[in-house]
Parts: sequence; C-alpha cells; structure tokens
Amino acid sequence: MEKTTSDANSQSWKDKINFNTVAALFLIIFSIAAFILIPYQIEKPKFFMGRSLMYMTPSVFPRLSIVGLFIFSVWYLIHSFEIKEKNLFRELGKNSYIRVLVTFVVTVGYALLFEPLGFVLSSALMVAILTIYYGNRNVFIILLVLAGAPLTIYFIFTHVLKVSLPDGLLF
Repeated sequence: MEKTTSDANSQSWKDKINFNTVAALFLIIFSIAAFILIPYQIEKPKFFMGRSLMYMTPSVFPRLSIVGLFIFSVWYLIHSFEIKEKNLFRELGKNSYIRVLVTFVVTVGYALLFEPLGFVLSSALMVAILTIYYGNRNVFIILLVLAGAPLTIYFIFTHVLKVSLPDGLLF
C-alpha cells in the first residue's frame, strides 16, 4: 500500500527534530540570555555636568546584533522542520553522552582551578585526565604532552604575545 501525501505530512513533530532544530533552539536561548545580560557587561558612559557625552549608549550595537541573531534563529527553527535530515542523535550510544558529560565536567573543573593552580598546572591536570580517560596509556606520550603543551602555550602567550596568564603554584 502506498503512503499518501497526507500521511507523509502527518509525521509527528518528534520525528521532524534534527540537529538544525536543536541548534536553532540553542541559538534562541543564547540570544535571549545575551540580550538580558548585555547591559551588565558593558561599562556605562561617563557623565559631564549631568549629561551623557554620547548620544547612544554603548549597548545599542550589541543589542541590535543579538536581536538580529534572535530573528534569524527563529527563522532557522521554523525552516529546520522542513529539512529532511536523518536524526543522528538517536543513533548515539550511552557512551557518547557519558564522554561529552565527562569532558564538560573536566572543563568546568579546569575553569575553577585555573586561577588557584595557574595556567600550567591546571592545563596539565586537564590534559592528563582527558588523555587517560580517552584511552592513551603510553606514559612517555602523556608526560611529553603534559609538560610540552602547557609550557609552550604559556611561553607563547607571556613572552611572544605579551598576555598575562595566572601563575598559580608553578611560577
């Protein structure tokens, strides 16, 4: 028996969700949060004799950009349901989600330890945890990456680019 066009159009909304739908929803949530937070992230202009020296506030352009992102994200969401794409999220196994979660937790830990331990130690700790978790058991390679990568990046940022990084316990 052949499917009629009404059967194809009556597909459930869950079956129409794909990566583009998820990305559009994420962008909508991000643009709403950014629109709310922008005024708190931009310094207020100075006043001279009770009047602003600027006609427009510094948050106008970032807010206009975020409004544009929101409009395009809503358009993206609407059109994402029409895209005929296989939903690969359903094919991911439990291990994939666990790996993403572990990487996220380690990254949050890295951000929290960045200031107290410093760049080099916190980076080496993060690299060690993720390298061992993802299966590398070669001690020479682990030590080479632990010592080489953070120290090289630290040297490039502090001496070549003249950017200050937290010293922490090491330097």
